[in-house]
Amino acid sequence: MYHCFGMFLVAAMLISFQSCENNPNDLGLSFIPSDDTTSVRFLDSETDSMTITYDNYRQYINTYLSDLLLVGNYQSYQSSFLLKFYQITQDYDSSEVLSASLKLRYGGYYFKDENGQTDFNIYNVVSDLNYATITYDSVSSSDFGSKSVGSFSGVVPDSTYLELTIDNNTVRDWLNYSADTSYAVKNNGIAFLPNMSSSTIKGFFLINNNVEYIPTLTVIVSKNGDIDTLKLNTSVGLFLSNAPASIIPPERFLLQNGIGYKNILKFDLSKLPANVIINNANLQFTLDNSESFISSGTDKRMVIGMVTDSTTKDDSLFFDCYIQDSVLYNVNLNSVFQRWNSGVMPNLGITIRNADQKENLDNFAIFSPLYSDPNKRPHLKITYTLRN
Repeated sequence: MYHCFGMFLVAAMLISFQSCENNPNDLGLSFIPSDDTTSVRFLDSETDSMTITYDNYRQYINTYLSDLLLVGNYQSYQSSFLLKFYQITQDYDSSEVLSASLKLRYGGYYFKDENGQTDFNIYNVVSDLNYATITYDSVSSSDFGSKSVGSFSGVVPDSTYLELTIDNNTVRDWLNYSADTSYAVKNNGIAFLPNMSSSTIKGFFLINNNVEYIPTLTVIVSKNGDIDTLKLNTSVGLFLSNAPASIIPPERFLLQNGIGYKNILKFDLSKLPANVIINNANLQFTLDNSESFISSGTDKRMVIGMVTDSTTKDDSLFFDCYIQDSVLYNVNLNSVFQRWNSGVMPNLGITIRNADQKENLDNFAIFSPLYSDPNKRPHLKITYTLRN
């Protein structure tokens, strides 16, 4: 009886083995472990001499409703900001403005000289600019008046306010426009433009949980013989920053907040067989702290996107990329490389930018594919399986 049972068990096992699929389907292949070297191939940018190219480019960003308003010059960097008060009372048209004092709270942010000179003039904005969409390259000097309506020059110490006198006629026009939108002089806000003697860029609060820190305009008015004090503290604003490409260190690419320096990496995948299954596509790149300026509390995440238009540099399919230690970034891009390899999307490269570009002027210098030390260049390793 035991002999018969053993024969039956062997026969059942043979039948079961013969009924298994010799060629697993795509779903099964996708889950083949990376250490199964009998089925899995590797493509490594270092050992397989894969060409990686880069394009460090500037794409100006809108900083509307950033927490900080930045103004000043630092070497080849420059920054100005716009500020507009709204929800202004309609009850003081045709009144006389006796004084107007603007209070700005320094937010503790500087780029890059903490003790440098801050020097700027204030001008009326004469164009109807959309603060929510404008960027540095969409405004010009013709958008601002030629007569200064306020100024400041000096060193801004920590935890302090600036008290700035604003031209009375400017504020009078705002009051008249609030009461009658057909009034000839519109309230387009004011522009804070740095002077050449400015040697640093400082950040002042636009938004803060402490309402005492946000911009406040105190206006003393006289109407019909009565003197009143108005406090305006509802405002919108943004900063406009720029720097030439010469700020990019050699053999690095630069990811720059506030301005919008970004980068595109492109990969020569000619050694990758067509229509394989991408089990893993891991990209690493290395931060050069010595060439970077990263202030305390800045978000160090990067955002990786798949380029969808090589002309406009539009991108999609975004991935967060986190720093693993003090210098090394690591991100898995399986779905991007699978789309390229299968022909669903053209291989136009990936974009890399900072996660929170609009908050300040911090920059991240990354070792490029041309850097002399190959261990610090971007490194791509693809694990893939051939389809049958």
